[in-house]
Amino acid sequence: MNKLKIFLSVTFLSLTSLMFAQTMNEAGEALNNGIGALKAKDYSAAIKAFDNCISICDQLGDEGADLKMKAETQLPNSYFNLGLGQYKGKKFDNAIATFQKASELAAGLNDAKTTKKAKNYMARVYNSKGSGQYKAKDYDNALVSFDNALKADGNYFKAYYSKGLVYNKQKNTEAFKAAMDKVIELGPESDKTVKAAKTTVFRSFRSAAGKALQAGNYSKSVENVETALTYSGGDAQIFYFATIAYNGLKKWNNAIESGKKAVELEKKSKSNIYFELGKAYEGTSNKAEACKAYKNVTDGPNLAAAKHKVTEELKCN
Repeated sequence: MNKLKIFLSVTFLSLTSLMFAQTMNEAGEALNNGIGALKAKDYSAAIKAFDNCISICDQLGDEGADLKMKAETQLPNSYFNLGLGQYKGKKFDNAIATFQKASELAAGLNDAKTTKKAKNYMARVYNSKGSGQYKAKDYDNALVSFDNALKADGNYFKAYYSKGLVYNKQKNTEAFKAAMDKVIELGPESDKTVKAAKTTVFRSFRSAAGKALQAGNYSKSVENVETALTYSGGDAQIFYFATIAYNGLKKWNNAIESGKKAVELEKKSKSNIYFELGKAYEGTSNKAEACKAYKNVTDGPNLAAAKHKVTEELKCN
């Protein structure tokens, strides 16, 4: 009887050892399958294989810990690369979920580099999704997407630029400017998005300066000019607007200064600028310079008025 018990115990131990060896082999095979799938860039298959390896290792307990760790360390990049393919295929919602998974797994492994990379790409995907909504004039949902991009990566300044474009369409000037200021704050000066932000704000406030002139609000026009010039060195049009506004406010010296800059920068007809310069010089009682300015008005809607100034009012030589 004792011999039978011993025989059964040995048989059981042998079977257990065999099953353990088979399970370890299965775990190793699953890990190798995952690595092979990675090399073949079949990231879905790689993830499946690594998950299978981890599941087997969980059954093994401490004995499978080493293999489990090897499989776990492969998963963040596997998900990340899968997300890249989804992103390129414009499967935005799938890509967002996949990058989120990559970020969570990497964080669990204290892999700061992959965590940051995955969150950055989540921001990119949300920004791309929002850009499509923006083009479709779905501004409310576009803003949600851009805000989600910034939740994923608060330094993703391109999402602020996208938000700024929406606010501009909504004529929310304060929010528009604030968003573009964040682009300029966070992005490198040489970046094309930063340059675009500066140009967009400049043009927006230049346009606002012109509209204020049309409404006869010279002070508001000057305010918009000054704001615009904090984003750019200026152009002929902005300085022309400034000249008109300063003339309207009877700030003659300011008008002369702006008028000279406008003349310098204008590459085509300068007649309208010279007409405003003439008015500014008149305001300072500088007849000689006023005459010079009016004589330079050679075309356009102010031509007759300029001639009248030269011949009748100022009686220029």
